[in-house]
Amino acid sequence: MEQKCGTNHPTLQPGFKQVFKSFRWLALSGCLAFISSLPVWSGEVEQHRPTQADARPLPENLSELRSEFVEAERSAGRADAQEFFELTERFYHYPLWPYIEAAYLEANLSLGRESRIRNFMQLYYGTAAERSLRDSWLRYLARRNDKQRFVRDFVDRGSQEQMCRYLVYRLQLTNEPTEALWQMVEQRWVQPQSQPRTCDPAFNAWQQAGQRTDAVVWERFDLAIDAENWSMARYLRSLLTNEQSIELADNILLLRQRPQRIIEYHQLPGDSERAKAHVIATTLKLAWRDIGVVRKVWEGMQAHFSFSDEQRQKVNSLVGVVLAVREEKDAREWFEQLPLEGLSESARHWYLATLLRQQDFAAILSLAESLPDSSTQYRYWQARALNELGRPLEAEPIWHELAEQRHYYGFMAAAQLDVAPNLHRESVIIDEATRSRLLSRPEVQRAYEFLQLERYLDARREWNLVRARLPDEEREVAAVLASQWQWLDQSIREFSNLGLYSDLERRFPLGYQQLLTQHSGHWGLDLAWVYAIIRRESAFQPDARSPVGARGLMQIMPTTADYIERNTPGPTNRHPPRLDRPEDNIRLGTRYMADLLSRNRGNWLLATASYNAGYRRVQQWVPEAQVAADIWIETIPYQETRDYVKAVLTYQQIYANLLGQDDKLMQHMHSMLIHPDGGICTNVESPAQLTSLC
Repeated sequence: MEQKCGTNHPTLQPGFKQVFKSFRWLALSGCLAFISSLPVWSGEVEQHRPTQADARPLPENLSELRSEFVEAERSAGRADAQEFFELTERFYHYPLWPYIEAAYLEANLSLGRESRIRNFMQLYYGTAAERSLRDSWLRYLARRNDKQRFVRDFVDRGSQEQMCRYLVYRLQLTNEPTEALWQMVEQRWVQPQSQPRTCDPAFNAWQQAGQRTDAVVWERFDLAIDAENWSMARYLRSLLTNEQSIELADNILLLRQRPQRIIEYHQLPGDSERAKAHVIATTLKLAWRDIGVVRKVWEGMQAHFSFSDEQRQKVNSLVGVVLAVREEKDAREWFEQLPLEGLSESARHWYLATLLRQQDFAAILSLAESLPDSSTQYRYWQARALNELGRPLEAEPIWHELAEQRHYYGFMAAAQLDVAPNLHRESVIIDEATRSRLLSRPEVQRAYEFLQLERYLDARREWNLVRARLPDEEREVAAVLASQWQWLDQSIREFSNLGLYSDLERRFPLGYQQLLTQHSGHWGLDLAWVYAIIRRESAFQPDARSPVGARGLMQIMPTTADYIERNTPGPTNRHPPRLDRPEDNIRLGTRYMADLLSRNRGNWLLATASYNAGYRRVQQWVPEAQVAADIWIETIPYQETRDYVKAVLTYQQIYANLLGQDDKLMQHMHSMLIHPDGGICTNVESPAQLTSLC
């Protein structure tokens, strides 16, 4: 009688099940594609090709299985054959079945299950389930010292330990290592950090074969120095075989560890490319610490070393940036002695910022007109300078040109013309047949299930498989599908990746609208502003976490959350907030925005900068004399905060339009002044009167 895969077949009564359990995999094998054996090894890391699992119809009790999945996955890891048989009967048609199967296989590794394990790894290649199972399988083979199987099934997933073991086994399995194999060993050795001891046999064989040359040692030495791994650099210095090289390494070590020793630059050979590279790196680092020393020795260094034009330009540009950021009096003079074409993008900006601080609009106009292929930033300031110099008719064509574009400077240009910003909205239309095909793909179904379970990392891993396997036209459909699922961060990123910038409703979604309306209304915040902050901070990714520890939709630091909780009136919460929970994150984030707005005396522009850089730091940037808001933004010392403020203003304008609010937000901007008295925002036409927005 036919066994239906993964179903409760009516003939499988309890007695039959006990007899049949030992043959369950034989029954299931008819549901899986046959995967032929792979070669032991082919001379390189095995290139596994993904094989898409067959689409399965979704079970009618999908919601019920979803609610049981987490416990089923957990129990699979400790299930015996009978219990796993029962899990198979219940969950085989559920999209996340592979994760239950993988949990069982990981807990029951054996050579007797080798074909099942390898079939699984081939069938679900690239999934988190396959990655976890392969890692466990390789560790199992390593414990058995099963070299051939380990080499056959190894895939480089970034594990140093496993890569080292792979290289050792490869060398032990061959009598005549190829050049490609030695290159792989060298690549593993040339790292700035120490490698696992597992690598030692491979490194020893590589050295004995004469592969460790001084050139290779120098390569690793340079990496260690750049990573400031001084102990590794000293060890590598001891491996050099040439006395002149050892002396050079000693001098480089002294210089890079103590940049102030740049004054002794003459001890390094002026014609050594390596010495020049390290001198430049030291100079660039020291410039932020002690610009006086750099300026003192730079002229003599240029005479001693035969620097390239690129190296000279790097140092000249950075010196100018440091002088400008620190508002040194001779910053402008430094820039004016350098050719514009030799300045870095950052240096050009700070040349402009220096002129803006001095409000020398004739010089600003000259700079903007001197730059070939001027960016929108310089076109804006060209028009702005023309206005200030009493030449508005010459500025008007530039304003019109910029106002057609959808970005910060385009919106500011529209405000100058007193016209609504041009948003260029155009929604993507998708093919429903393609959408239906996507919905039937197993990896799409798995991503959706993980999304419903709020296992966002697993969902993204599955979704990345979807994106990697689709042509661009189908990726558009997938991006729309993510939007329909309210998977906003993935939709936003994919629309951007595909260059679909005009679908504003999907690129700037009104997610969590009820929560945001409630909490922004409670604290009297502009809803468009709150949306703009979230869009910039996390792109609506609820589990977002920054390298410094900020979490959730509004990227709240745990210390900030504690501060907010302590300073918010009302009863104390009995449980600490979960920053990856949208309800908690939005409650705390909007409260923090209200706090910053209050501390900045109602100036939402300074509050925006404070959300990124911190209130105390922004207070240091408040000008001594009143200055136009656009000039203040352009002269913010931190590029990250400068870009952040421009982005939030742009997003706020878009959200204001989508929410049906005032669609001329930037008109308030170009009529604003930042005042030295606590950063108060005043109206240009009536300096004594505060604008309603501020």
